Amino acid sequence: MSQKKVDKYKNSKYSRNSALKKERAEFVLEMAAWILIAVLLVGWIGYSAYAKIQAKEASVKVDTVMDTSALTDYISGLSSDSAE
Repeated sequence: MSQKKVDKYKNSKYSRNSALKKERAEFVLEMAAWILIAVLLVGWIGYSAYAKIQAKEASVKVDTVMDTSALTDYISGLSSDSAE
């Protein structure tokens, strides 16, 4: 081997650990970014579904108001008739 190749091999050998550390750090950051994106996507889908369900339930609930004064008068009239 020529001296040039030997020097190149030695330099790559010495810098191999730092290159591997750099690659590992980039890989970890990339995976963390993908996990964050996935969590945000799942959270957004879940929140959207929850909001739609809540809106649907709110539109289905109908409060009915009924005036029972006539019924109360009728029942009290029956009670007073039977008491006499």
